[in-house]
Amino acid sequence: MPSSAHHTELAHRWAGPVDPAAPTVVLLHGLGDSGDCWPDAVRSWSPTYRVIGVDLLGHGRSPRFTAEQLGSVDPMEAMYAAAERTLVTVVTAHGGPVAVVGHSMGGGLAGALAARRPDLVAATVLEDPAWRDAEFRVQPRQIVRERVAECRAFADDPTGQLEKGRADNPTWPDAELAPWVESKSQVDLDFLELGIANLLQPWDAVVAAIGVPTLVLLAGRGGPVTPEARARAAQIGNPAVDLRVVQGAGHCIRRDDAEAFHALVDPFLEGHLTRG
Repeated sequence: MPSSAHHTELAHRWAGPVDPAAPTVVLLHGLGDSGDCWPDAVRSWSPTYRVIGVDLLGHGRSPRFTAEQLGSVDPMEAMYAAAERTLVTVVTAHGGPVAVVGHSMGGGLAGALAARRPDLVAATVLEDPAWRDAEFRVQPRQIVRERVAECRAFADDPTGQLEKGRADNPTWPDAELAPWVESKSQVDLDFLELGIANLLQPWDAVVAAIGVPTLVLLAGRGGPVTPEARARAAQIGNPAVDLRVVQGAGHCIRRDDAEAFHALVDPFLEGHLTRG
């Protein structure tokens, strides 16, 4: 992994109590989103927790990937290293360990943080994590081309895409739409062209290594976690990992069914985060 990844500082912002004893929740977004793409969760959690939204490498206002990172054996390790470094910064500034909540690509990274750095992580929530086996890790070129073209369309016509997003996703909290649209124009397209969103390290090895309380929410329809992968995750039998399927929800569970998401996640966070 490029040594520069260890020193990359990611953009992040926080909301919530100024009380230094307030527990911290760190948010890691999915592919094409940003640290701003959690407004409903921030609204719900910031009265109790310090909530920190991170822009992962190549997203939002964070640095772009270097050519060295893009050409490495696993560019996702550069993204992981930058996220870990930022988590160290957060824990140093605010205390810890912290809870990490990640969606999709960010869910995979959150799981890796839980497995590799339990000294920093008290608990994790993985929202439909990007658990893809090696043969499916790189997305087909047609899908990648469509994703890149979609991001360009968002940049060219944000108003039109906002209205389309509202029509296509009627159950999403309205506050989610504007930052979702903006994030698409902030993505590093060179990274997007790679067609990857999960680490080269097998996802099931990561799941087996997790030693902190971890709640995994899986989409009832669609999403990267196939029924076969879901069964394998259950067969691992890691007692720290609680797998829940949210029936009827698509890949972005917290937007598709915010009520079901918070009904599961809020008690979990309350049970594993206490004031120091």
